[in-house]
Amino acid sequence: MKRYVCLTILLVLTGNFIFGQEGKKKRGDKNYTKFAYIKASELYQKLVEKGYESRDLYGKLADTYYFNARYREALPHYEKMLAYAGEVRPVYYYRYAQCLKSEGKYTEAEEALEEFYTLIGQPGGPEESLSDHIAEIESFSGRYDIADAGINTEYADFGAAFAGDSTVIFATARDTGIFVRRTHVWNKRPFLKLYSATINDEGNLEAPVKVEGKVNKKYHQSTPAVTRDGRTMYFTRNNFLKGKYRKAQNGTNHLKIYRATYRDGKWENIEDLSINNDEYSTAHPALSPDGKQLYFVSDRHGTRGNSDLFVADIRADGSFGPVQNLGDEINTAGRETFPFVSSSGELYFASDGHPGLGGLDIFTVRKDALGGNQVVNVGKPVNSAADDFAYIINEENKSGFFSSNRGQDSGFDNIYALLEKEPIALAAELCGHVRDSLTKEPLPGTQLTLYDENGRELKTLQTDSSGDFCLEVALRKNYNLRAEKAEYQIHEEFITGLKNGEKRELLIELNREDIVVTTGDDLTEKLGLKPIYFDFDGYRIREVSKIELGKVIEVMQQYPGISIDVRSHTDSRGSDSYNLQLSERRAKATVDYIVNTGEISRNRINGKGYGETQLVNECSNDVPCTAEQHQLNRRSEFVIIKM
Repeated sequence: MKRYVCLTILLVLTGNFIFGQEGKKKRGDKNYTKFAYIKASELYQKLVEKGYESRDLYGKLADTYYFNARYREALPHYEKMLAYAGEVRPVYYYRYAQCLKSEGKYTEAEEALEEFYTLIGQPGGPEESLSDHIAEIESFSGRYDIADAGINTEYADFGAAFAGDSTVIFATARDTGIFVRRTHVWNKRPFLKLYSATINDEGNLEAPVKVEGKVNKKYHQSTPAVTRDGRTMYFTRNNFLKGKYRKAQNGTNHLKIYRATYRDGKWENIEDLSINNDEYSTAHPALSPDGKQLYFVSDRHGTRGNSDLFVADIRADGSFGPVQNLGDEINTAGRETFPFVSSSGELYFASDGHPGLGGLDIFTVRKDALGGNQVVNVGKPVNSAADDFAYIINEENKSGFFSSNRGQDSGFDNIYALLEKEPIALAAELCGHVRDSLTKEPLPGTQLTLYDENGRELKTLQTDSSGDFCLEVALRKNYNLRAEKAEYQIHEEFITGLKNGEKRELLIELNREDIVVTTGDDLTEKLGLKPIYFDFDGYRIREVSKIELGKVIEVMQQYPGISIDVRSHTDSRGSDSYNLQLSERRAKATVDYIVNTGEISRNRINGKGYGETQLVNECSNDVPCTAEQHQLNRRSEFVIIKM
């Protein structure tokens, strides 16, 4: 794109053409086609320097800096623009906020963004309404068959994990007689044990038996994760090892993840891990498909909410790399817990911070079309108004298990079998057409750049030969779409979040930056002038029109070869002869203003009144029209008669 550097008019001359005809040479006439290219953005700057002021003028000038990332220079012009009373396009508050943030004025930026979201119908920010969330969850619902897993008791049973192709290990309070109910990360009440069960041909569980070895102690054991070779298990337990029950400085016994090794039919060699700490809980392990990463839940320092999801690399020697928070796309101010990673690497987890049906809901993380993470509620019937969590699935046969306290008067958890009948379908498409704002011709090859709300570039593409484009986007996320083409002003559209299955169509019209004018053109159209309106039965130049006349004056001052014909018109009210005289006075008033204010030679500008002979609508004599319709006919035009 060209920078906004100077106001330019180029004269393009056609050369001398010599034509041959029947062996004779004949010199053709010299034909000079003259074009003027007027850089609109520099016109705004010159008008401001000369003391012209308006909301529209400051906004356009600010945009010329904003689109070139010159935020400091754009900021004062946006401030002046927004100081004017009246409505403005909401996107100007967004641009103003970005400029404020670039200067470290975060409080003011937040206020500007609040105003922006209010104007676009999202007061308080980009959060969707509850009905929008429910509608999206419904779009993902109905994809599963579920049933009781077959091994539930009147006590707590939950948290199944695969331990081979036909076995799961789960937590249960069945052999204690002690009622236990899961609350946050863990409830710190004793006597949950690990059991194994066999997966039968119907996908249900049977033959539960207590896990052998040193895993089950007198305190809580839960939520295992077993490596593919079946030799290593990570599991959750109260902070208790080798007979020692440890507490934090405040007296709390937190949870830890331990590692066990399978030998001779028993789980032995229980190890504490470096990711644990006596001062916070670490729980609910899950392994990546290659076994080289351990996902888990913790309320350690840096947690966004009550509990967050974390990950750490497992080194070849069994030690751990640095612990990393999974970030704001996944973790919320609520609870994220019970992670599971499928064989294809898809993360599932439970949360009450993301929009759900009530309590904990199960979510999955999918890559969207732009490479970002899309958190998706898996829908009904897996999710319900109760707590739903601890989802696992075998992607080969699409069967698995999850836990829930639905339908239980006691509130205790049960394990349910699931069968996925169809995958999640994410579909949101942004399409559109780009054309010239004046000629309405399509603009092929226009560069489009999609940005997120923080200004990070996500994708670039170009319009096709018809000026059309289409791209897939993530659900519920807001974007900025910027259109750029040589010789046109940059245009930006703020895109509010799309719903699942939505295809949104845009029409983008670009204004020329270097405006091509020639003899016979009307500068009102070419410069995008607002009409020079007059009061009813009057010929006084309105204050609002002086800025528009200033644009004409600036062009004539910079390019002394241009001569203009001012054509003034009236509406149909009044007699034809009176209106003709009135339009003559209006033409003279317009010419006098340009000559006197701009010091333009009078021989470069003519004026003529046309009365009501060239109406722009149907409002002729005796036709009822509104005041606004009549005003459209009270106008002046500026036609180039010489270049």
